[in-house]
Amino acid sequence: SYAVPNLLMFSAIPHLGAGYTGIMFTLSPVITLVFSILLRVRRPNMLGIVGIAVGFVGAVMVAVTRGEAGQPADLFWVAMGLLIPVSLAAGNIYRTVDWPDGTGPIELAVGSHLASAAMLLAGILLLFGGEAFAPLGGVPLVVVAQVASASAMFAFFFRLQAVGGPVYLSQIGYVAAAVGLFAGTIFLGEHYQLLTWAGALIITAGVFITTRAQSQKA
Repeated sequence: SYAVPNLLMFSAIPHLGAGYTGIMFTLSPVITLVFSILLRVRRPNMLGIVGIAVGFVGAVMVAVTRGEAGQPADLFWVAMGLLIPVSLAAGNIYRTVDWPDGTGPIELAVGSHLASAAMLLAGILLLFGGEAFAPLGGVPLVVVAQVASASAMFAFFFRLQAVGGPVYLSQIGYVAAAVGLFAGTIFLGEHYQLLTWAGALIITAGVFITTRAQSQKA
């Protein structure tokens, strides 16, 4: 649930764009909810389900645009992107079902991060060899920033899992989509259709509804 989504994400971004790839994360809450109900892990209240449904409507609006304006993405890479939320949802459920007794978010974040890194390292060396790391020397600040952001994300990720459960945790997919969309437009010069932006606003509304539902439940 970490190595696979990261591999898919970095593979898809050159073909789909950063903003559109981020939007794939919006499907994670819906898939997590389905898994949660089927496995009887934790069911959100009705307001929470409404919020997830609202966010999903926004995600569908964004998905039908298939990427940047005037540059529809290849269906193969769209399919690869769709595997991201499936693997994330599986991880959301598994962490709740098999959370080790007596452990905190930091320990699990460190262990999972190291395991994920080892899997990706083995895959890179097997497929490309040591020369795959050569380009990283040209962008040291980007590498440091990526390491720092990923490390912080894991720590907060496990804390949110412990407090909110798998379905609520999955809502960060909506936030990731909105941030990726704005970042791609502002910093990378990507351009998206009006329908894409409308979907992003609906996704934001879904996040607020589910957050409200979670506070009521608490």
